[in-house]
Amino acid sequence: MSHIGFLFDLDGTLVNSKPAVERAWIQLAKEAQIPFEKMVGLHGIPGEQSLRMLMKDRDEAEIMNWVQRIEYLEMSDTDGITAINGAKELLTELNDKEIPWTIVTSCTIPLAQSRVKAAGIQLPHHAVTFDDVELGKPHPEPFILGAKRIGLNPNQCWAIEDAPAGVKSGKTAGCTVAAVLTSHDQTQLIEADHFLNHLDELLPLAFN
Repeated sequence: MSHIGFLFDLDGTLVNSKPAVERAWIQLAKEAQIPFEKMVGLHGIPGEQSLRMLMKDRDEAEIMNWVQRIEYLEMSDTDGITAINGAKELLTELNDKEIPWTIVTSCTIPLAQSRVKAAGIQLPHHAVTFDDVELGKPHPEPFILGAKRIGLNPNQCWAIEDAPAGVKSGKTAGCTVAAVLTSHDQTQLIEADHFLNHLDELLPLAFN
């Protein structure tokens, strides 16, 4: 079993942080005077990259101020953040069977730590965060690094994702991609190899 590994996205895949994320970004949109409709489709893309897309007409100093602001807003609001159904059980089973896995997230390290703590999930020491890469999702770099950190090639790994940007990142890296249908439906995740209605479907699929 050790010749296959799992690379999990965090938000929407292992952790339900949607209400907290929405509150933070709505607050930021109001403060930064960003029209709400411009924020559609950003789920799964690192906050800094999202802000750079939204603020192409603003200078670097202002953009970095808003990057720090969204980080603060997201870290300080963990109300209602919970583990996705089956996440804790799945990670426990992987540990018990000594199957390699890690988390590959668009969060920064402090934000990832805040989210996993709220949800009661461990953040592996070799997790990949936005702080570890030059280019975040949808670029393949995060999943390429995630595979390397668990000692495997990307084509030996399953990337578990919920967002189009993450699915694209995993596929381009060379992983088998399983999309959990928590935040998007299949029509929005067409590049995925498999679809999961529940995390307990993953291991039977991967090891059949």
